[in-house]
Amino acid sequence: MQAPVRPRGFSNIARRVESINPDHVIYGLIGINGLVLFMWQTADTYSKKQFMLTNFTTSPAHVMSGRVHTLLTAAFSHMDAGHFFGNMLGLFFFGREVCYSLGPKRFLGLYLGSAVVASLAQVVTQPLLSNRSSLSLGASGAVNAITAFSICMYPHSTILVMFVLPLPAYVVGGLFILRDLWGAVGDRMSSIGHVAHLAGAGIGMYYYRRLYGRRSVFRRF
Repeated sequence: MQAPVRPRGFSNIARRVESINPDHVIYGLIGINGLVLFMWQTADTYSKKQFMLTNFTTSPAHVMSGRVHTLLTAAFSHMDAGHFFGNMLGLFFFGREVCYSLGPKRFLGLYLGSAVVASLAQVVTQPLLSNRSSLSLGASGAVNAITAFSICMYPHSTILVMFVLPLPAYVVGGLFILRDLWGAVGDRMSSIGHVAHLAGAGIGMYYYRRLYGRRSVFRRF
């Protein structure tokens, strides 16, 4: 049986993406997130705010009304600088090494794919796990996927928690997963997307396992 032939245009795009400098990939993602933050900060009229709420947040109502693009666009969206800088610091510090390891094409596939799946997981579980009817936004799901992949690559590296407390990477990862598990099932009034965080981390670990198989870090803990 002959293998299916990819369209030439797709192959050309894939080659061009793979040729991008990994640092430029990270800076580009940070730049897009920064642009959307700027759009939020300058949304000073009702129509502008409605545009942002309609297209750069997601929820069960968004998806049910056909605005499925928000599963991706919401993952580039931060209303305030604190949320933005927290996620972008994680993307910068963990993303560069992962992008150099995977290459830009696979890295972007992991980042964008986990962004959509994390948003979808949050949307699907929100009516079940939360008493709040809140909108979801933020890059945390995608950044968690990258962070989890990095921790799987270097589980015994040291992470400075709050830039002060040195802990092994696998300990930090485990603590964050426990925090999000508790937040998802034990705090129904939380406004944090714990399920999106968990989904992103799960995708990062799964992708590492799929790529490296028996050499996976899970055999070395």
